[in-house]
Amino acid sequence: MVPPTRTSPRKRWVATGLAAGALLGAVVGAGVLTRATPGQVSGPRPTVLHAAPALVRGGAAVDLSLSSYCPDPAAPSCRVSSASVLVQPSGLSASASIRGRSVDGVLRFRVPAELVPDAGFSYTFVLVTEDGGRITYPPEGDGARIRVLTTNGLPLAELPSFDWEDRTRPSATVVRLPAGSGPGQVGLAGVGDEGGASGPSSFDVAPGGTIVVADWVNRRALRFSASGSLLGSVPLPGGEPLDIAAAGGGLVATTLGVQAQAYELGPDGRVLGRYAVGYGVTSRIVAGPVPRVRVGSGQWIPVRAAPGSALSAGAQAAAQTSTVPLADGRVGLSAVVDGRLAFVWTRPDGSRAGVALRLPPGVQPGADYFVRPLPDGGALAVQGLWNDAHFGVAAFALDARGAVSSFSLLPEPTTRMAAPFSVVRYGGSGAVLMARDMGDGMRIDRFEVR
Repeated sequence: MVPPTRTSPRKRWVATGLAAGALLGAVVGAGVLTRATPGQVSGPRPTVLHAAPALVRGGAAVDLSLSSYCPDPAAPSCRVSSASVLVQPSGLSASASIRGRSVDGVLRFRVPAELVPDAGFSYTFVLVTEDGGRITYPPEGDGARIRVLTTNGLPLAELPSFDWEDRTRPSATVVRLPAGSGPGQVGLAGVGDEGGASGPSSFDVAPGGTIVVADWVNRRALRFSASGSLLGSVPLPGGEPLDIAAAGGGLVATTLGVQAQAYELGPDGRVLGRYAVGYGVTSRIVAGPVPRVRVGSGQWIPVRAAPGSALSAGAQAAAQTSTVPLADGRVGLSAVVDGRLAFVWTRPDGSRAGVALRLPPGVQPGADYFVRPLPDGGALAVQGLWNDAHFGVAAFALDARGAVSSFSLLPEPTTRMAAPFSVVRYGGSGAVLMARDMGDGMRIDRFEVR
């Protein structure tokens, strides 16, 4: 499959996947609207941009980078005079301070190998502006250190070369979404534009198999049964693309990008709570006891204390986690470390499992869709892969020891969906659901991965 000549949608979509899968640097990472320490001279303050690594190799130096934006670069309150990162190795109470150096306008910090034990480390940034303002990232400083785990102890494996044309076919098309505004139809925006049409922005699968589609153009969420029958629709707030997640009988939703707004919606679509995301570049939302949004790679923050009661930006930062547990408390994550694609998850007994895969030459990781722990102690990991001429979605069935028991290359998902991490979802019982384009609209296909 060779990419089409009109590559605008693909470039935007692949670039988003690269930012998450390959952790490409500060400018595409999480952004924080910071504030001056109380008592300091007022003025515009920098917006800090940073991409946190989810996994690293223990015993090896780690490079961190940070950038900033300010509306008045000449103002003393905008100009950063010094920056440091406070690093605390796991298991130790003391922290080491490492000063940053500016390279092409980006602050870079090297964490030496002796501060990166097998158990990982945590860190915070401290910036000082020319007017004496002190800025921390995350905003709560030591109360919200970013935690970094290592891949040490994971088994190593090689993914053999594969044929890009050998794609797994869907076992069924579960839902068809023709364009329109009628029942079971979805709106398309931007038809005829160079960037291509934009369809539903997200979809999710509820625990019982119900499928929910964010038809943001028609300002509604469509509900379908597990077999694809239309169950009805509920209104969506706003008139812009949203990422959604099923939450009991209702929904949680968030706008995308900076200064995002998250919502809790009842079964009838009534807004139960609206919460400002205090910082970051929001790309995904998950339900649970408390809705959490992804504001950067390995950075998930809660958005409220109780239904209808928002958390402050500082409280969101203080409760930041690197992963989001499932209902049973288990977690899964992926990252690229030393050129290997690493998957880590927890087994039913709470122990850690994982694998570090070396990809074939020329194959690069894209979007990290999900790592789903399974009842047998293994996991289903779904990850975008690409090279200069192809793109696909890889589904890895992993056993409890971390061995790859099967590998499936799925076709390309839709490039119309504004929430690119949500184009692929776990479908239950080892299945994967994927949103895909069709001539006039979209569809959701089911793939069996064993």
